[in-house]
Amino acid sequence: MNTLRFLLTKEFKQIFRNPVILKLIMIMPAIQLILIPLAADFEVKHIDLAVVDQDHSPYAQQLIQQFSVSPYFTLQATAPTYEEALVAIENSEVNLVLTIPPDFEATLIRESEATLFIAADAVNPVKAGLGSAYAARIIQRF
Repeated sequence: MNTLRFLLTKEFKQIFRNPVILKLIMIMPAIQLILIPLAADFEVKHIDLAVVDQDHSPYAQQLIQQFSVSPYFTLQATAPTYEEALVAIENSEVNLVLTIPPDFEATLIRESEATLFIAADAVNPVKAGLGSAYAARIIQRF
């Protein structure tokens, strides 16, 4: 306990002895609060997308078109099977896979909603999380 008291006393004496250190202690956190939010941008654009369209219906094509015109997604591939799209994820060719099931249009017309599958490459968790959120937003608006 005495060692800690000695170190604290020494540090406070040194801080108050040098006015530059005291100013830095006050100014640097304020500068960091101003600059760091400007440098940290968590908006992700150009997420590489692969689509597995098992329905090939006009509604499925409209949904794919919504992803194509989005500034966040770049349509890289259309795979006939999910396994091929998974290989593209494993080879880091795409970040996200959207799978449209075979009965997408019929289910959407009948029940006003349909289930889609989104798989994300979580090697980059920020890109995977935001990409999934962006995709969910496009799907909700559809």
